[in-house]
Amino acid sequence: MQTIAHLVKKPWFLGSLVVIFVSVILWNIPIEKRKYGLSQSGLVTDYTGLLPERIERVVRAENRSDLQRIVRQANVNGQQIAIAGLQHSQGGHTYYKNGVVLDMRTFNRILEIDELQKTVRVEAGATWEDVQEAIQPIGLALKVTQSQSIFTIGGSLSVNAHGRDIRFGSMAETVKAMTIITPEGESKTVTREDPDEWMKYIFGGYGLFGVIVDVTVELTENQLYTIQTEKLKMSAYASYFDRLLNDQHTAMHYARVSVAPNSFLDEMYVINYNHTEKQDFTTRLKKEQSVRLTKLALDIGRHGGALENLFWGTQKRYIASLNGKEITRNNAMRSESTFMEYTKPGRVEVLQEFFVPVHGFEAYMKDLKNVIPVNDKHDDFKIHNITIRYAATDQFTTLNYAKEDMFGLVVLMQHGLKEEQISEATSLIQNWTNLTLDHGGTYYLPYYRYQTKEQFRRSYPQWNTFADEKLRRDPHNVFQNMFYDYYVK
Repeated sequence: MQTIAHLVKKPWFLGSLVVIFVSVILWNIPIEKRKYGLSQSGLVTDYTGLLPERIERVVRAENRSDLQRIVRQANVNGQQIAIAGLQHSQGGHTYYKNGVVLDMRTFNRILEIDELQKTVRVEAGATWEDVQEAIQPIGLALKVTQSQSIFTIGGSLSVNAHGRDIRFGSMAETVKAMTIITPEGESKTVTREDPDEWMKYIFGGYGLFGVIVDVTVELTENQLYTIQTEKLKMSAYASYFDRLLNDQHTAMHYARVSVAPNSFLDEMYVINYNHTEKQDFTTRLKKEQSVRLTKLALDIGRHGGALENLFWGTQKRYIASLNGKEITRNNAMRSESTFMEYTKPGRVEVLQEFFVPVHGFEAYMKDLKNVIPVNDKHDDFKIHNITIRYAATDQFTTLNYAKEDMFGLVVLMQHGLKEEQISEATSLIQNWTNLTLDHGGTYYLPYYRYQTKEQFRRSYPQWNTFADEKLRRDPHNVFQNMFYDYYVK
């Protein structure tokens, strides 16, 4: 007892107790998950919650015949069907007013793995994580997927997603064959050589041309990579990436740009995954790590100003600490996501992505400084993060965002939900979109529809071909969603 009494008089001991107490409290703060989905208060929403809508009902098919029956019945009854997976798209792509929502999460099986041909056949409602768990033990990995593995296969292909790999092109290029249910309820197996060009409209078709039932995707070796990180000035990035692309040593790459006031759009970090020529059969798939710590850091940065500077400094130290470490290809393709959860009442956090030609990147970033605020501490609209990824030219899909080699700027932003706050955010994003269009770029369509119909048409000049084909292949408008209603119809 005397020893304890003696210790409590020591400042270092009391300080240690406070640190332990605060750490325990922080560690036990629950990580709330955003509430959204197919049965919330009788309304359907997607990941933003910005477009709640009442639907007729949600249906789940038990098998493929059931899927065909649902679609054929809709043709007869004049019903509209929207197709949903995990609903991470943010602009009402997965539901429609008074329509039927087809929940595809029951189609989640890995059907076949061909080790010799390096392919996997998987149902559309499975996630990329499901695929990784099946192929990791045999030393295989996906060629292209998003940086996180939480999305469904059907959803990713419907938005023609892209990721960190800079060698294998778009996700669509890795699909050898797929089974679809057409708007008339016919089951078809299609390939890239299909004379009817179904894939051209299914990929990036946002569920408007048919139901993806299963796909056969190309795989590659689950190689072991060395992570290389480097701090750059923004002005040096385009030439740096040009050299990187011509050097086959690097397999994957992305970059992170400062939005902190002290280094706003001037400073950036690059993260490369370099070949080691070693294949990995033993390293397990990583799970979410240090969620509370990374969420706390992001929450601090969300306040803007000096705290944004502090957050950027933390990011720089973390990224620098990765330099020289090894990671498997599968693990590089399953970044953490839970720490990004944001559930503050009256506010929403959303994504936007802008694409700009690689050759015009430097001039674009200079002009961008005139569009978005350097310090948003006192603003309602706040930008938390800009990540840059490479998107190679895509000449295959109709609504293609990469008409030439592009950099995609993935932007995490936040604003309030009052009418004037949404209007302010819309105005700023429309200005940002106009700047992007003036520089020969475009914007990505899976996110909330801040942009105007005119900006959509300017970004996607083949929109009228898309619209004509939609009517030709789906004359009864069986497949509908709010994205189509707003932009294309």
